[in-house]
Amino acid sequence: MDIGTIGTVKVSELREIPPQFLREVIAIPLLAIKCCLADLPPNTGMWTPDAVLWLRDTVMNSPEFSMKVARQDGSKGIAHIYLFASESFPDMDHSINQQIKNADLWKHQKDVFLSVAPSGTSSMKVTSDPASALQLTSGRLKSFSDSAKEPSSAVSTTDMPPPLPLSKTGELMDVYVSVACHPGHFIVQPWNDLLKLEALMEEMILYYSRAEVKPVNIEKNKLYAAKIENQWYRVLVKGILRNGFLSVYELDYGKHEFVSIEKVQPLVDAFRKLPFQAITAQLAGVESQQWSEEASIVFRNLVEKKALVAHIQAVNESTNSWDRKIVTFLVDTSLPDTDIWIHDFVSQSLAEFSKDD
Repeated sequence: MDIGTIGTVKVSELREIPPQFLREVIAIPLLAIKCCLADLPPNTGMWTPDAVLWLRDTVMNSPEFSMKVARQDGSKGIAHIYLFASESFPDMDHSINQQIKNADLWKHQKDVFLSVAPSGTSSMKVTSDPASALQLTSGRLKSFSDSAKEPSSAVSTTDMPPPLPLSKTGELMDVYVSVACHPGHFIVQPWNDLLKLEALMEEMILYYSRAEVKPVNIEKNKLYAAKIENQWYRVLVKGILRNGFLSVYELDYGKHEFVSIEKVQPLVDAFRKLPFQAITAQLAGVESQQWSEEASIVFRNLVEKKALVAHIQAVNESTNSWDRKIVTFLVDTSLPDTDIWIHDFVSQSLAEFSKDD
């Protein structure tokens, strides 16, 4: 109520506020304010994952913001605001609202919910019992590590990295969840390749810190190297903005960023060997829907920045490796005595939220 996040806790970890402190606690106003950005494009509907992730990264990675309240919706308890990085307040042209309106994030691919039906067969919900298809050892899940969406604009395959090998349907895969938007859209990376990716990032820093900076002819849907917060990333240019900035997609981490055109350089051949590491994913075992803020927050707290086991249910291939998508169960195997199936937590949370409504 003071931080604005939703989480799960064990009942044994709950404590009653002692009566002698209750009056003091009640006297302190709740510090979390529910807000939404004012004056966004009309008829936006459900935000695309691109827009959600860009806003999250922009806001969460900045230490301080200023805001201007446009109006308050008392019936919903929401403040409609303009949000500014501290140095740009109160310049409306540089507000977060205006930046996201100027970008083309609304035009990017919307969530597409896949079925586990093979091509050419009727679709069905992913509701089968996951445990029946798993290899079990002493009652614990063990990963064997060795083992219909809109197309984006075509990209030339010249000097493209090889596609990332994906586990087949029914197999397990050790993954790291780099970004989580909601159960319908999150990004995983293959755990076994993380050291290779770290080595590549270090090599890019060394190379581009010594290379001569030259003007680059930027084209949409082309590959480049971009400097973002003192790191160099392999990126795909998604949009060219009028203010000298680019909208880019980090091909190894699944994030959307704005970057100055001056911080973009050609992606040399030496950095095109390792397959792009970001895999777009959708959670299996839950019914497709528009995800509420509460359900999205619960899901992110459960999976983001964590090493998990993915039990693949379906793979949707595409010409571009970054357009491939998997439907998968996620399992947290970090506890000594039990495995946590993420879709179970999400389903239980949805049931509780529906009761509150």
